[in-house]
Amino acid sequence: MKKGYSLISMLVFVMVLSACGGSNKSAFPTGKFMKEGSDNYGLILNEDGTFSVFSGPYTQVRATYSVEGDVFTETSNDSGCETNVAFNYTFDGSKLTFTYAGDPSADKCDGRRADFNNVTYILSK
Repeated sequence: MKKGYSLISMLVFVMVLSACGGSNKSAFPTGKFMKEGSDNYGLILNEDGTFSVFSGPYTQVRATYSVEGDVFTETSNDSGCETNVAFNYTFDGSKLTFTYAGDPSADKCDGRRADFNNVTYILSK
């Protein structure tokens, strides 16, 4: 009986460790990302939930975001665009790709559509 109980305890322990390890893999990436095909345009995504869009040395937009699962939501911006717009994202370790969670044509913000409508960014090292 003790062997069976020990085995069950060990299996539960391993499952808990696996679950904890898995959550780190799905963490939203932060850092400086260059828009694919560009050498001077991109995003800086900060751990504190803020981000900026830059072109060369100039900041184009400052904004905030939240992440739940694989959904990135822009929660505020200084460009006057509507907020609480959601995007699905994928990240493969170097490439971060955004697609609208809803209908892109419903977003009246041209700049945001250009930056997030099926757009890929590459992590800058």
